[in-house]
Amino acid sequence: MNTEKSISSGQKEKLQTLLRSAASAGDMDQGRQETSGFLYQEFSLETRKGRSFYAGLEDELLLELLRKRARELDHSPSQKEVFWVLREYIRKRFRKWPYALETAGLKRSSGSGGKSWSEMEEDKKRYRSLLGQLRQEAKELCRIPHPSDVPELCTKLKKYEKDWGAIVRAAGLNAEFFEKNAVYPVEDLDEISGRYLREIRKKAEETGRPPRKSEVPREVQETLIASCKSWRNALYQVGLEPVVRIRPFSSTHIDHRKNPGSRHHSQALYDCCYRLVNPDETTVSDLQKLQEIRETLGRDPEKKEVPKELWKRLQKVCGSWTNVLYQLRHSGGCKTP
Repeated sequence: MNTEKSISSGQKEKLQTLLRSAASAGDMDQGRQETSGFLYQEFSLETRKGRSFYAGLEDELLLELLRKRARELDHSPSQKEVFWVLREYIRKRFRKWPYALETAGLKRSSGSGGKSWSEMEEDKKRYRSLLGQLRQEAKELCRIPHPSDVPELCTKLKKYEKDWGAIVRAAGLNAEFFEKNAVYPVEDLDEISGRYLREIRKKAEETGRPPRKSEVPREVQETLIASCKSWRNALYQVGLEPVVRIRPFSSTHIDHRKNPGSRHHSQALYDCCYRLVNPDETTVSDLQKLQEIRETLGRDPEKKEVPKELWKRLQKVCGSWTNVLYQLRHSGGCKTP
């Protein structure tokens, strides 16, 4: 990665000067006490020039410099192992040293007693491989696996994370993943499955949203899953997508034996996202206006940045502001199949 491409040529030259001084320093505090010296005057946060230079450095650049130091040392650097100017910048930006290390993708345990850089890289490689295996399981199941579905994989993953929801997010098991990997047209659906799906589509058009799985009789669920392999793929046959939790498995431990045996999923929709089904003209127009605001900002807008009447209408239709923003990321709703 080029750590300098996002800064001006003047900043780049100063950064190179700083890095040369850091590389040649026999002491990581060299020049720190020389208040009239070049390094102090140009780079210390106690001076106007130093503060101005610091303000022009982006987070990612500082993190990459921290990673570079870790590679040189072959372990997560302690504060005393980083040149004092960069140490001050990193501490000011990220507040706490362990947090800066973690944000840079390094082990929080710093110093030569921690893991070597090569060990950390090997750890990351193993973790990425395990996440890849989890994604493959999700493809085959056409849904997010529960820890009880993949006990052997969980045994290996718990070294990295105890919260199953965090692992699900790290693996990228979101709506986009399943749209690409877990749905397909089912040819020659039997008559009963076809009738069930038409009834589900009709009900969705009446309510303006897909049904939650729990709202559908078990007999219907079992028939459709047998015909289409998964609930998601059953809904796909009639142009629908399942209602999803905003943060699935958010309180699920990776060891399924530590999870309550009879836990019931919440029936409320406030913590869920779903695509609207055939939204009316007013809603489509409101979503287009909100999309224009989003494009102008270059990010998802906050409610305070949107005209009150606009966000109130959309939130009433969608149930929550989070679900309003979900529509923008998913083309405004489910259309007629």
